[in-house]
Amino acid sequence: MISLFDILDKLMTVLLKTKLFTQRTSKYFAIVVIGGLSLDTCFFLHGYGYASSNLNNSNYILQTNQNYQVKGSYKDFLLVLAQRETGQENPPNNIENQLGFIGKYQFGEALLKDLGYYDTLNPYIGGGNGIEKNYWRGKWRGKNAINSKQDFLNNKNNVQEKAIQEAFRYKWELIKNQLNGHSIKEFIGQRRGNVVITTSGIIAAAHLCGEGGVIKLLLNNQVSQDENGTSILAYLREFGGFQTPFD
Repeated sequence: MISLFDILDKLMTVLLKTKLFTQRTSKYFAIVVIGGLSLDTCFFLHGYGYASSNLNNSNYILQTNQNYQVKGSYKDFLLVLAQRETGQENPPNNIENQLGFIGKYQFGEALLKDLGYYDTLNPYIGGGNGIEKNYWRGKWRGKNAINSKQDFLNNKNNVQEKAIQEAFRYKWELIKNQLNGHSIKEFIGQRRGNVVITTSGIIAAAHLCGEGGVIKLLLNNQVSQDENGTSILAYLREFGGFQTPFD
């Protein structure tokens, strides 16, 4: 017998494939979930969404205070993040936006400098130092045999997948070490702006607004935005509940 949850899951998958969710101006939508004799309403926010996602089911459960059920695997997480970053259902590697962020996960000069792929005296870091975009006028350091911007865009040696995993680990450690003696795990299951904090949400939020934005949110409930006005809470919610290596 097909359960109501199965029907709702299929409905959600169909909706997520529509063009409604490929635009930056996507609106919130609600799914009503009926369980036992109670009626609960839960909201899936595709905040400022401009990419559609097709999530696979998973039996993995992330044990938080709210019993937040995972949306998918780590592979699913990487896919929907790339879809969000590029705005395309089949995220390309050889892509650059108007601010010079490049690749499937939209890397900037500052991050690739931190990861040891690139070097420049004045990387773009949100325009705070007067550099209004990523110009890529610096020097590539040859890490993983990447000697040029084109090597990176061509995803030579699968570098973009390697680099995003390095970026997650790098930012995770930075966050861990700057929480004033708190553990990240203390925050899992808490809420910020009515959004449940999960491990995958933290990783995605750090990709959007840097580790500094995540730390301010966790410690001070301070909400950051990226250059396009996308709230850190949008990423915290949209990418919350996926399985990650840090769970």
